[in-house]
Parts: sequence; C-alpha cells; structure tokens
Amino acid sequence: MAKGKLEMNEIPDNTIKAAEKVADALDQRGHPEHAGTLRAALRRGHSGSLVRAALREACQVVLTAIEAIDPVSATMVEELRLELDAWAAPHPAAGRR
Repeated sequence: MAKGKLEMNEIPDNTIKAAEKVADALDQRGHPEHAGTLRAALRRGHSGSLVRAALREACQVVLTAIEAIDPVSATMVEELRLELDAWAAPHPAAGRR
C-alpha cells in the first residue's frame, strides 16, 4: 500500500455508518437525489482516501443545494463533513517524540 493511501476497510466504521445515517435522513426529509449523492460516494471501490474525498465532495454538493431550504439537513451534512475532516487530519501527538 502506498504511503498516505488507506484501503476502504481502513475507513472507520462509525464514519461509514454516519454517512449512511445522513443519507437515510435526507431521504426521509425529501431529498432523495442528495441522499443518492452520498450513497454513490460510499459505493466507490477505491482506496479509503479517495472514498473520503468523494464523500467530502458529496457533502459540499449537498450543502450547497439544501442549506437555504433545509437547515436541519444542512447541519447533519456539515457534521459529517467535519467528521471526515477530523478523521483524515494528522493527530498533533503523532509527530512529537
């Protein structure tokens, strides 16, 4: 495996479950096309880092489309995007000796 690349199975289960939960909530709140955008990102068979990037991009697309019309859904999507960013960020203690 190349340095910096994560395999799909290295994505934390809670992140995948959170994305699925947001997609389900979007469906329930009347945004099936945006739910499909998130689910399509989850179906990609690429490395974990590419799936993370696809999910983050999908979150941005969904946010742009619904933030003015459905603040509740926008908040859920933003929280998922923040979780994706936190998961991928280097931990401050990792570089210390």
